[in-house]
Amino acid sequence: MSEQSAFNQNQVAQEAYVEPSGLLDQLNLPAGAVRFLRKNKRILQITAAIVVIAVVAGSLYMSYRTKRLEDAASSLSISMDAEGEAKVKALEHVVAEFSGTPSALWASTELGHASMQDKDYKKAGEYYLLVRDQISNSNPMYGLLTFGIAQADEAGKSYDAATTAYSALKEIKGYKDEGYLGMARVLEAQGNNEKALAVYEEYLGSFLGEEQNERATRMIKEKITRLRVQ
Repeated sequence: MSEQSAFNQNQVAQEAYVEPSGLLDQLNLPAGAVRFLRKNKRILQITAAIVVIAVVAGSLYMSYRTKRLEDAASSLSISMDAEGEAKVKALEHVVAEFSGTPSALWASTELGHASMQDKDYKKAGEYYLLVRDQISNSNPMYGLLTFGIAQADEAGKSYDAATTAYSALKEIKGYKDEGYLGMARVLEAQGNNEKALAVYEEYLGSFLGEEQNERATRMIKEKITRLRVQ
């Protein structure tokens, strides 16, 4: 049979062959869109790879952070069950190992309390200030930490710093009484009776329009009377 036969299998296969269409052609996209995608194929591939990497990295980071927070909370719980020097060491470990976590901030606060008990007032104030600087003034702990700073300064006889702290404290909701009384008390300790009297009078004036405990009002009036006769 001749090689030119119409039934030559090779020839039939070659003539029947049709170049397959691409995926983009099968999607029935506009010709302009197809040309754009083909022209920018490399850039689009790189962009897609970056997006995938970012999503995977974000997922891994969230998993890491979740585990770190859990480990920090567990470590803090264990340290709180310890006593004495062992507790201090454990809390310091939480602060160093899990810096930036809520557990580390709480551990620093506990170290401040421990320093107050040990009469290391300067160190206590530093711990309280360290934590307060890392939270917003809307955080419920802000007022408590400011009170701690004021008490540490007062106990350490850093009266000017204590006065400043108590003055700031009286402007924080829920701490007005502690702020005024602490400020006046520190001024009296310094012998600044006239300034202390002015603070007590301002404090008494702040009661206007508020329901006030009669006992507290009587106490302030007694202090004012005492300072006036000195």
